[in-house]
Amino acid sequence: MTRSGSRTFAVLLCVTLCSPIAIGGGDVTDERMLAEESHGRNWLRKSGNARAQHYSALDSINEGNVDRLGVAWITAMPVADGIAGTPIVVDGVIYVGVAYSQVFALDAETGRILWSYDPDVRSALAGDSTLSWVARANRGVAAGDGKVFVATADCRLIALDADRGKESWSRTTCDTRLGYAISDSPYYGGGKVFVGNAGSESGEKNRGYVSAYDSRSGDLMWRFYTVPSADAAENTSPAMKMAAETWSGDALETYGGGGSNWNEMTYDPDTGLLYFGTAGALPYVHEIRNPAGGDALFTSSILAIDADTGEYVWHYQTVPQDSWEYNATMNIALADLVFDGQTRETLLIAPKNGFQYVLDRKTGELLAADKYARVTWASGVNLETGRPVMNPQAEYWRREAGSKVQVWPNMWGAHSWNPMAFSPQTGLLYIPVIDIPSEVTYESDGEFSDTLVMVTEVDGKPFDPGKLVAYDPVSQQARWTVAHELPFNGGVLATAGNLVFQGDAFGKFSAYQASSGKELWAMSTGSTIGAAPATYLQDDVQYILLPAGAGGGLQYAYPALHAVDQAQGPTRLIAFRLDGDGNVPMPEFTARELPEQPELDATVDEIESGRELYGSHCAGCHGKEAVGRYGGSVPDLRYANADAHASWHAVVVGGSRQQAGMPKQDLSIEQSEAIRAYVLSLSERLKAGSDQRNQLK
Repeated sequence: MTRSGSRTFAVLLCVTLCSPIAIGGGDVTDERMLAEESHGRNWLRKSGNARAQHYSALDSINEGNVDRLGVAWITAMPVADGIAGTPIVVDGVIYVGVAYSQVFALDAETGRILWSYDPDVRSALAGDSTLSWVARANRGVAAGDGKVFVATADCRLIALDADRGKESWSRTTCDTRLGYAISDSPYYGGGKVFVGNAGSESGEKNRGYVSAYDSRSGDLMWRFYTVPSADAAENTSPAMKMAAETWSGDALETYGGGGSNWNEMTYDPDTGLLYFGTAGALPYVHEIRNPAGGDALFTSSILAIDADTGEYVWHYQTVPQDSWEYNATMNIALADLVFDGQTRETLLIAPKNGFQYVLDRKTGELLAADKYARVTWASGVNLETGRPVMNPQAEYWRREAGSKVQVWPNMWGAHSWNPMAFSPQTGLLYIPVIDIPSEVTYESDGEFSDTLVMVTEVDGKPFDPGKLVAYDPVSQQARWTVAHELPFNGGVLATAGNLVFQGDAFGKFSAYQASSGKELWAMSTGSTIGAAPATYLQDDVQYILLPAGAGGGLQYAYPALHAVDQAQGPTRLIAFRLDGDGNVPMPEFTARELPEQPELDATVDEIESGRELYGSHCAGCHGKEAVGRYGGSVPDLRYANADAHASWHAVVVGGSRQQAGMPKQDLSIEQSEAIRAYVLSLSERLKAGSDQRNQLK
């Protein structure tokens, strides 16, 4: 027990589990989802209520008493890579998905782990270690009809009995050999489970699609492809015939078309429609992808599909001829808003490209679109045509080889997977904004590199790289903004208590007044926060549930943009309640010291060659300039010891650690040695006191 003040709370270190306990959960239906919207006792989907607003009608914790918030319980989760998805809460049981697609069920009152399930994704890494990155980025679970559903990185959709966590059925829903993987959760609605996939940038021949399975039997009900087939005979539906007319060249035949839905869907139980966004396609430069013109539908688009039949209803393309990979796969909220004196049933999305869109959710009509972040790739959106007004200055592919250009937003997005919230009480969206550019260097023939750049000054004035923006979707204006020191921060929860909750990169968890942005309460957690919180009622007591610990994947490539000194912090579920037991115990981090390492024996040219090879083969997992996150499952290579250097080629070229998630690289021994020399040169810089932890380029 840990003691704080006059009360105690349990820090539950549930790494080893007892036999599963029958708990009677997972009873989620469309009717119940709609009924829950008015009272919010449960958190039945990871996006919260029936309108996917990350909003709760609970108000026991409110602007008048939130300063009394304290810890109810803390459960340490036995994973090293944080939590990306918001947990769901059904009738006193919390269900949460974590890295490697593991699922845990916990008691909502105490945090005690009731059961766990491991689909053994690690074994798949031995055969296809390219899944290593996405395997660490699982974004949650869904519940319905007495089951809990999880999707695995290696393309399985699995139904678990919600009572005991035992597998009910499992289906392979994509093929990893074609570059597919799954990073997102499944979604439940209308007796079906919906699942998408990732892989648009894999370089393999795949085309995105969304599948629907019967929730009870696991039978495939329908499949909707997001882009047409290279074989015209397969494009039999009106939607695919329409889309095929917008493609030219050989991109479909060579790359498959991409356009995957790798993150977020919203099922509307009122209309029976399923809404989701899509990614871009290879090659990135649209003039190479579509040499004769055309918009390459349905890439970088929002789609509405009949959830019963899988038939196309409407689409809206956010970036026609997208060359910046500005995915439209961010979370979608539904809201009834008044435009020109008329109440409209709308769809709200703030995709990567920096514009916030309001669409009629039945027809797809564009009602409003404007910037929620700094944008330079386009000056605005033409509301009559629905198309952006492009800025030629952002067209990096028209520049000379080797030239650089800063493009806002960055090509990872002004808003990523960290979900925004909408409050029907205030009428505002609360968007976690990433306000930094990409520095794009054009090579030739469509090849380029992009690096995220930490910009803290624009036009000679201070500029905040991260923000929480309260945005009015009707007036298309920001009402208030909270500045963050780092760009990548947590998802958002809004409640009827006139509150907005968000965690940040430093592990600070805050409650803001939803109407003004005034900070009313905050507590340090000791872990970077990426996921959005949830809230629920247990025995008439409201809890705020926070998943703490960096998750989602991007923290590997750019750890310095996520947390001070790149500290991971422990992965924990933390529940807060009024008059709880004080603060969160802070973890103790031991300062890292360089171990004994071999001498660096390489020329300047060899080190430079290693730097280039490292950037193309290693940086995505091990970080820019080998700056790794302290405490995660991916090691900081600068601190590799003599034994690690001795076995370097066996790991990098031979694949001796594939089962642990280290992919075998298609490199020669000489190239592997060049990378090793480059990494060792960075260690030498550390020894010399030139610590580059916060250098991002």
